[in-house]
Amino acid sequence: MNVAARALVTSLVLAAVAVAYSVLADGPRHPAPGGERRADAVSRGALAPPPPTAREILGRSAELSLRPVQVARLETLDREWRSQQEWLEAELDAATAEFSRFMGEARAGRGTTLAEIQRRSAEIATLGRALREERRLHGEAVARLLTDGQRERLGQMAPPAARGGRK
Repeated sequence: MNVAARALVTSLVLAAVAVAYSVLADGPRHPAPGGERRADAVSRGALAPPPPTAREILGRSAELSLRPVQVARLETLDREWRSQQEWLEAELDAATAEFSRFMGEARAGRGTTLAEIQRRSAEIATLGRALREERRLHGEAVARLLTDGQRERLGQMAPPAARGGRK
């Protein structure tokens, strides 16, 4: 394998790892509030899971004894989040498809530079960060609608691993 081909393969692997991380770094889909603190997670190299979505809380409305006004607000937040999530995921899918097309052309013989791979993969990383940030903000908005007692009950309903304990 010549030096140029080796550099291209290395670049492709690095780009694939960056894309996979940006897409998968969102963490588990059903975390509980009150889990480990972000600083604790970061010190061990892991991010704390995001708080539950409005849809997840609505699924536990009876267990949490949600009031009708809370249900109405959560339904509104759920509609807004699903719309925003669908848009961000569609943008991320389009950017990923474009990047895959670009990498396919590069592999087919056109070649490329590491700088060009990084430039083109930056959009994917940016969209992944935006999706995670919007998800975090949504979870915080959901948590603000719950009473202290409801948040405590929700934390007790979560599996021990989601609260930072052992299974």
